Amino acid sequence: MKAMQNTPVTLKFLAEKLKMSVSTVSKALNNYATINEYTKKRVQEMAKELHFTPNKSAINLKERKSRIIGIILPNLLDYFFTRSIYGVEQFAMKNGYNVIISQSHDELEKEIQLADMLLRRRVDGLIVAISKNTQQFAHLDQFENMGIPVVYYTRNPSFNLSCHKVLGNTFQGCYKATKFLIDRGHKKIAYLGGPKMINFTHDRFNGYINALKDSNIPFSAELVAYTDFDKENTITAIKNLFNNTDHMPTALVAFKEPILFDAIKYLKSINHPKFNEIECIGFGNTPFISYLDSPPIASIEENPESVGENAIKLLLQLINEEIEIRDYQKVMVDCKLVVH
Repeated sequence: MKAMQNTPVTLKFLAEKLKMSVSTVSKALNNYATINEYTKKRVQEMAKELHFTPNKSAINLKERKSRIIGIILPNLLDYFFTRSIYGVEQFAMKNGYNVIISQSHDELEKEIQLADMLLRRRVDGLIVAISKNTQQFAHLDQFENMGIPVVYYTRNPSFNLSCHKVLGNTFQGCYKATKFLIDRGHKKIAYLGGPKMINFTHDRFNGYINALKDSNIPFSAELVAYTDFDKENTITAIKNLFNNTDHMPTALVAFKEPILFDAIKYLKSINHPKFNEIECIGFGNTPFISYLDSPPIASIEENPESVGENAIKLLLQLINEEIEIRDYQKVMVDCKLVVH
């Protein structure tokens, strides 16, 4: 056996050692009902003793599956995506799938290149959070045209109505945040949104407007500003909101916490006269909030692990043909207000 130490044990070698056919050994290892218990036990014990591992490539070829899930997302530095991928990976591995995670860095051209790469890798399915510039979907539609299911997650591809999607209920989250501030006595609540022309940012803004409307508070365009997530752009938006003494906000709802932290830092740096009175809420519920000198009053928890897990569950149902590929599904995951 010394000569075999650095050589993988094959099914054929195992069959020769046991003086059985390759077919019998394979069926015993796969627990076929046609193989008696004594033979199964003998084969499995020998396989364990010789450290036999099945050839996954051969199995996958037989199944005509790669057992690989492709994932395209904007940026793993974003805490939401880091957490959501944890949910995807855990569920995929439990079901015998590996994942290829790729980052578009919010660039459409990069997203197109990644889609082509994953198609060449023959992934069994794709989960994608579209870039902020994605309005055409030909590079993603090609998967479905070849019978490979696609699930859009967290960023709503509103320009693509015929698709499977798993989204956080950000309308509900922003409504809750705004209503919470209204109930604390605020009437001049500013909204700092993501890129204005990007469709997946609209649900939060609609939640903000509806909360104001339901509380009979008039909407003011001067209390709304947008940023494309660039720090300099965010500071300009904050200046526009807080430099107008006639419409000075007493509270702020932000698209996500990183831009909220930029806003808090800026207002503190200029010694804004009302800094200690301004109450803020952002999407994210970042762990280090408890360590901040001036933490936001609350956060919107988007439950990214649940968004990721629901996306992979739906994708596997499509791969296993439990759901028809063109029977388009929409799954919503509720947000939660967390008071600090």
